[in-house]
Amino acid sequence: MLAARTAARALVVLAIVDIFYTIVALAAYEHRIGVVTHDGSGTVEMFNSIVPLREACSTMFWLLLLTLLAAVAGVANWGIRSRRTGLPLASTASVAGWRMSAIVAVPLNLIAAMQYLSATTQGGEYMRAVLAETTLLLVAACVALVITTAAGIQVIRRTAANQQHSAGAGATTA
Repeated sequence: MLAARTAARALVVLAIVDIFYTIVALAAYEHRIGVVTHDGSGTVEMFNSIVPLREACSTMFWLLLLTLLAAVAGVANWGIRSRRTGLPLASTASVAGWRMSAIVAVPLNLIAAMQYLSATTQGGEYMRAVLAETTLLLVAACVALVITTAAGIQVIRRTAANQQHSAGAGATTA
């Protein structure tokens, strides 16, 4: 039960960090557009004066990678403990759907983050290095990861409910 709660919390934290990473990356993109067009006003400029967006984007990338590793460790721990107990997992359709979405979302997110990070550190003109497709890829990867984490949390909760039900049924027959 503790492993299921830990895995679910790790997935929630991963989704939150990924959303914040995407927001910071888009704010950095908007800031650079403002620099080129001499806009210089708004919330993004205020945030950039407090915390430089280039450094914030890099920091958020490493935080995203760290939370991804923590989420993988939490889910792996839950999976190992669930298999050891021999109690049934959630329906195979929901588990298969979650695995397929994770196979797509996690690499897509890492590719988008790496592409964005490399485009912003190349030293070339920012507007030519970071295209609109890169930011759309970031948003799509964020949406895919949030959907995957939501599906993962549902699988973990259903499995925990199945395990409690099986444990309760075993106690009543004894």
